[in-house]
Amino acid sequence: MDLSHQYPSPIYLQQNLRLLRKRLKMSQEELASRVGLNRGNIASYENGTAEPKICNLLKLSNLFQVSIIDLTQKDLGDERAASEANEAFQQFSASDLELLQQYVHRAEELKEVVRSIYTCFHFRARSIEDLHANKELHMAAIKFEELFEASQELLHNHQALIDFIKCHCHK
Repeated sequence: MDLSHQYPSPIYLQQNLRLLRKRLKMSQEELASRVGLNRGNIASYENGTAEPKICNLLKLSNLFQVSIIDLTQKDLGDERAASEANEAFQQFSASDLELLQQYVHRAEELKEVVRSIYTCFHFRARSIEDLHANKELHMAAIKFEELFEASQELLHNHQALIDFIKCHCHK
């Protein structure tokens, strides 16, 4: 009976960060500087009192040349696992590259959809005579602007992630 789905995989992030940092003969301060964090962040990741955001995991995996999955779920103290992780990080299949292109295309479509919604909103808002006099409409307009700003930030982060991955596909 397979019970693997009932038990979570062990997390090796703490020990892998410490191990990989020491292999590169870096202090916590040096590692933090290289990935744009402070020493306290690295210390808290290594002692398990905090977990890095995905963007910080990407920076760490890039620096150490291992995938996020390997960084978090493989015991890289095991030389064979470390070697496999390093090799896997550099390999992208044709289907991976095709999937990346689909995400790039989808990201462009989403940007256009958001721009179109914004343009439509402003067109409609101009046709409402007294938008500021109607308190409910005015609040809705403010909330729309906040949502638009949030969607712009998400689109920007999405594009940054795609660019990061594209950079590694062409190594």
